[in-house]
Amino acid sequence: MTLKKKIEIAVILCSIGICSFGQNVFAGEFLRLPAQTNAKVEQVVQTRLLEEQRAYLMQAQLMTKVNLEQQIKDKPVYIPKTKHVVTQRERSILERIVEAEATDKDEKSKILVANVILNRVRSKEFPNSIESVVFQRAYGKVQFSPTADGRYESVRITKSTKRSVKKALEDGIDYSEGALYFVEKTMANPKNVSWFDEALTRLFTYQGHSFYK
Repeated sequence: MTLKKKIEIAVILCSIGICSFGQNVFAGEFLRLPAQTNAKVEQVVQTRLLEEQRAYLMQAQLMTKVNLEQQIKDKPVYIPKTKHVVTQRERSILERIVEAEATDKDEKSKILVANVILNRVRSKEFPNSIESVVFQRAYGKVQFSPTADGRYESVRITKSTKRSVKKALEDGIDYSEGALYFVEKTMANPKNVSWFDEALTRLFTYQGHSFYK
């Protein structure tokens, strides 16, 4: 059967509403056409099919882009140097404690707080998850004061904190020199401060936080 004959049959079928060319060519479009030569009808059909093909390709490209973006979004995040996958709950906990501990500080300070918590997760001396580290109690005392004084629950997570946590978790940025502890001496109980100085090795101080291991 010639192409010309196929088009004639297709036009007849479309005129009674039982077929379409591609996805979006309907009978009404052909019924509205003035009397034309077969060559003209063929040209109209070919043009519409090409338009539909372009639209389909554009849609396919868009879906491919969306799928790639979703794959990147769904890619698991590991605590650096471990096989521990960070859940969304743990990430939220980390963001909240970082915000509470370094509310008025810059991104480096926030990364340092995140570093200490991640260092603890990696250490055999502490629990092996972010949640357990943040809410750990030793001898009845919390390890991070915001979990006891209400700051942990009341903070609003800023974009700066989200960026800082991302840098520590996903980019592996670590300024901590292996620190497992930090304290803001001007805000802490003097007895606690003396324990830090006597029992631990001081590493450095940054924006009021002194870091130890």
